[in-house]
Amino acid sequence: MRRYNSTIQWLYEQIPPYQLKGSGSYKPGLSRIKNFLKFLGNPQSNLKFIHVGGTNGKGSTSHMLSSILQEFDKKVGLFTSPHMFDFRERIKVNTNKIEKKIVVDFVAKNKDYFLSKKNSFFEISFAMAILYFKLQKVDYAIIEVGLGGRLDATNVIQPLLSIITNIGYDHTKFLGDKITSIANEKAGIIKKNTPVLIGEKNQETDKVFIEKAKRESSKIFFAEDFLSSDIELRHNTNYQKKNKSTAYAAIQILFENKITNEIFKRGISNISKNTSFRGRWEKVSNKPLTIADVAHNEEGFKEIVPEIRRIKSSRKIFVLGFVKDKPIEKIIKLFPKDGIYFFSTPKISRALSLGHLDLILKKTDINYQIFESIQEAYKRALNKAANDDFIFIGGSHFAVSEILSP
Repeated sequence: MRRYNSTIQWLYEQIPPYQLKGSGSYKPGLSRIKNFLKFLGNPQSNLKFIHVGGTNGKGSTSHMLSSILQEFDKKVGLFTSPHMFDFRERIKVNTNKIEKKIVVDFVAKNKDYFLSKKNSFFEISFAMAILYFKLQKVDYAIIEVGLGGRLDATNVIQPLLSIITNIGYDHTKFLGDKITSIANEKAGIIKKNTPVLIGEKNQETDKVFIEKAKRESSKIFFAEDFLSSDIELRHNTNYQKKNKSTAYAAIQILFENKITNEIFKRGISNISKNTSFRGRWEKVSNKPLTIADVAHNEEGFKEIVPEIRRIKSSRKIFVLGFVKDKPIEKIIKLFPKDGIYFFSTPKISRALSLGHLDLILKKTDINYQIFESIQEAYKRALNKAANDDFIFIGGSHFAVSEILSP
C-alpha cells in the first residue's frame, strides 16, 4: 500500500523515533500524552491493562503473556517497541498487526494536532495503539514501557498489574548511573492499590520497590516465590526461563488457577505462532548453526554469553553491530577471547561510527575485522565458517533486523 509506506516515511522524517535518532527524540513527561489521549476521547478508559517495564526481558515477557492469554481464548492487544521490520509490529491484536489503512487514517486525521503539540514518535505510536485497542474491544491490553517508567508515556495507564522484569545499566544518560537511581525510575510504574510483580530479586533494588509499593499501598510479589510450571522453552535458554517464570507469576496473580498449566504450556510453545515474536535466540541456519539475538546491553549479554559458551562447535564467529552509548569494552570482555569477530554498525543515525568503533576495539584483545555493513560482515562470517562452526549475530535490534529482514 503506497499510502502506508509514504505515511511511515513521513513520520520518520518529521518525527524520528528514539531508536533511530537517539536522545534528540526522547521526550520524557506525561502532560503531552495525557492531552493527546484527551483529544482522542480518552480511549484508555475502561481498558484492562498489564504494564510491563524493566531493563531486559520486557518484550519477551509481554509476548509470552499475550500468547498465554490467547490460548485462554482472550482477545489481546499488544504494544511493544522497537519493531524489527515494519512499524505495525508495535501494535497487534492477537496474531494480527494493525491494519495499514488504520495507521494511514490515524496519522492523516491527527497530524495537525501532534505536530502542533510536538508529540514524540513514541507518544504517537502509543496513542494509536490505545485507540486501536479500544475500537477492537480487546479483553486485555499488554503495554511494554518504552524507556524508564516514571516519565514514560505509557505511565498514564491504570493497570491491573505492573511488572518490572529486572534492573540493569542501560540508558544511564536518562535514568542515572546508579542501580538504585535506575530502579527508582522503573518503580515509577507502581500505581496506588495495584499489585506489582518483580521478575528478579536483587538486594539493592528490592528495597526500592518494596518502599514504593508500601507508599502506594500496593501488594508486591517476586516471581521466584511462585511455583514454576514444568515446561521448558523451546530453546531452553536460561535468560528466557527467567522471563517465563515472570510470565507464570503474572498469570497466577491475575487469574489464580483459572489458567491451567496446560494453557500456560501452550502459550509458551506457541509464542511465535500467536505473536510473530522474533529475534530472541532465533535460529537462522543449522549448518553452520547460526543464532540471532537482539541483546544489546551488558546485562543482556551476561545472560546470552553463557548460552553461547555452552554450544559445542569448532570455532565461534560473531557478527556484531552496536549503536552509540553502549559499554562495548565491558560487553566484549564477556565474550570468548578465542572467538572470531566481524563488526559493523547498523544503518541508522544512532549507529556508532566505524572509526570510533575501531578505536574502542583496539583497546580489547580480540581478533576482529570491521566491515562497511552488517550484511558484509555476515557474508564474511558465512565464507569463513565451516559446518561445525557457530555464528552469533547481535549487538542491537537493528543489526539483527538487517540480517533477518525478508
